[in-house]
Amino acid sequence: MDYSEQLNEVIAALSAEKSLRGLFQQHLAGNPLPSARSINEIVKLSRAIIFPGYFGSSKINRHTVSYHIGVQVEQLFGLLTDQICAALCFQSADNEHHARATASFNKDPLESIKNAMFVKGARANFSSEDHSTEISANSPVTSCGEYSSCAMSTAKKDADKQVGVENVSSISFGDDVHDLDHEQGIQSLKFNEEVKEYARSLAAQYISNLERIRTKLAMDVKAAFDADPAATSFGEVICCYPGVRAIFNHRIAHTLLNLGVPLMPRAISELAHSETGIDIHPGARIGDSFSIDHGTGVVIGETCIIGKNVKLFQGVTLGAKTIPVDSRGVPLNIPRHPILEDDVVVYSNATILGRITIGRGAVIGGNVWVTEDVKAGGKVVQQRADR
Repeated sequence: MDYSEQLNEVIAALSAEKSLRGLFQQHLAGNPLPSARSINEIVKLSRAIIFPGYFGSSKINRHTVSYHIGVQVEQLFGLLTDQICAALCFQSADNEHHARATASFNKDPLESIKNAMFVKGARANFSSEDHSTEISANSPVTSCGEYSSCAMSTAKKDADKQVGVENVSSISFGDDVHDLDHEQGIQSLKFNEEVKEYARSLAAQYISNLERIRTKLAMDVKAAFDADPAATSFGEVICCYPGVRAIFNHRIAHTLLNLGVPLMPRAISELAHSETGIDIHPGARIGDSFSIDHGTGVVIGETCIIGKNVKLFQGVTLGAKTIPVDSRGVPLNIPRHPILEDDVVVYSNATILGRITIGRGAVIGGNVWVTEDVKAGGKVVQQRADR
């Protein structure tokens, strides 16, 4: 039996513009495609540089460490440059479903990408240098300060101006694909020397941050070791603990996000998610000496702010409640996840939702549902059942 006619009909249906809407990206000739394998290699190289002797070459010692790190940094710089170029081109696609993150309607696509990623950072309260998160009972989390909704409101107004919300909102979202006033999914950023030089500058800035990331991770490793009497050595914690692996990926993903690199931060966080079952959005701000014990099922949302010496157990959710939407029904990217101040402990399967504050030194017991502020030193546990 000849199936060619049936197959041709399927091909035509799968190639129809209406079927492809929102799921299709048209690459400009010569533009690179993001590579999951290369991004995974970037993570591995970063891990080998930060933890020499634990990952990477087994021949490394005190006399050869500089050589090995030099080779790895050179490889990392090349891979990063290529993948950042690919991510920038990928993010420039002219698709209405990308409107929240990009603004490829501008005449200068590269400048549009820079502005859009800056805006995304501003909305999530990122800082360019990502100073240590210090949150205490006296932090201005409810005033018009660094972590406030007032600041976010200002950032949103600035963001709308930069991204050109008036252009985005003019796009029709009707069922008829011909409602669109431009062809969907076309990349507007052409790979050239300007794009590559910008990618090189971002790659160099990332590599310059590796020493700072190592310092933070050293505190995370110590926190995990100190919190677990079953841990026999720092080496065991570095090599085996899923919480440390997830935090490592988060620290490097968060750095890339702060630099304005699109796509890659989320890909790196999802690598850790698939490996460990721990889901940390790269936008979350996490302070020093952070530990996750066991880890499976932990979820940390994009706008979470976590102070120093915080410890989470498996199954903890730091999530959002109902998210407000704009006039087009698109969810607003506003602060919507919890703030955990210093020295907070959250036990297994606790769910903490909304932009609430868990005060310094508070303890959240297992299997509880928290949607209101908890005062400093407070304790939330399940009520005992009546006998």
